[in-house]
Amino acid sequence: MKRFILILIILTTGITAQAQQPGEFKFGIKAGLNFATFASPSERSATDEKLESNSIVTRFMLGPTLRYALTDMNGFILEVQYSQKGGNYDYVGDSYWLVEDFTSEPLYFEGNSSIALNINNGYIDIPVMYYQSVNDNVSFYGGGYVGFLLNSTGAGTRTFNADSRQLGFGGNVVDLRPFSIELDHNYKSDIHRDSTIYVPQPIYDDNDTSISSDDERIPDFFAPAKVGAYYDYEERKGDFYKSIDAGIIAGVDYKFDSGLGIGLRANYGLIDITNDVYDYSKVSTVDPANNDYTRILRSDKDRNLVFQLYIGFEL
Repeated sequence: MKRFILILIILTTGITAQAQQPGEFKFGIKAGLNFATFASPSERSATDEKLESNSIVTRFMLGPTLRYALTDMNGFILEVQYSQKGGNYDYVGDSYWLVEDFTSEPLYFEGNSSIALNINNGYIDIPVMYYQSVNDNVSFYGGGYVGFLLNSTGAGTRTFNADSRQLGFGGNVVDLRPFSIELDHNYKSDIHRDSTIYVPQPIYDDNDTSISSDDERIPDFFAPAKVGAYYDYEERKGDFYKSIDAGIIAGVDYKFDSGLGIGLRANYGLIDITNDVYDYSKVSTVDPANNDYTRILRSDKDRNLVFQLYIGFEL
């Protein structure tokens, strides 16, 4: 970014910007930083504690601009930019884990889960804005944008620490060892778990301390060491993140006499960007005591929130 700013300064040194005349078009380019996160409600525990949070990540934006002057003080701006969005997602609190293929029904464990996931979504955004100049240097603007998702990935970890439970026969108590899973998500290309081979990790230690060999552990108590985006779902029903985003924009910029300018804007999405079919509760299933493992849909709204700090110039 520092190199890009230096190049812009060199290119615009000695260039004298002229006031834009009514009916005139001006072309330019903008590049800068995105400070992105998700505006989302948090799932809450039985005691109403907040379990989820989203923090800001730093990404970048780049694209050409076209300014049309209605008068020498106002007009319209059209842009086409590649804009990286996303955020850091964290979940800490009560959760559950299902051990599959143990009996005819999954074996349900309650416990505490921690999820840290860094999400990077790349869009082609098309903002259309109206600007009003205060003087030759300062302009305020506002409008809307539509965005088209090009790529979508996530990377992080999930850990789970299970509570002890009885198997229901023989009075055997099962203690799962705490385990961690690498999250390697490509929301565009990953497939559901039944079509993917995962490297297993043993997650059960027998209570008999005389047994120490890995070969003597119950073989069905395993968790994957690494999973894709759709491991938790029996089938894939479209992409996790929707293909289209749209929202509103407001900002201010300052243009130097050389034609170089800097600006700050906020983009707020108005569309729920996640697919509701994947929006399940992480706290519990419906009624595991009666072998009802139907997952609870939340159907909350997840929106993009991005602050942009940019530099650019117009010819």
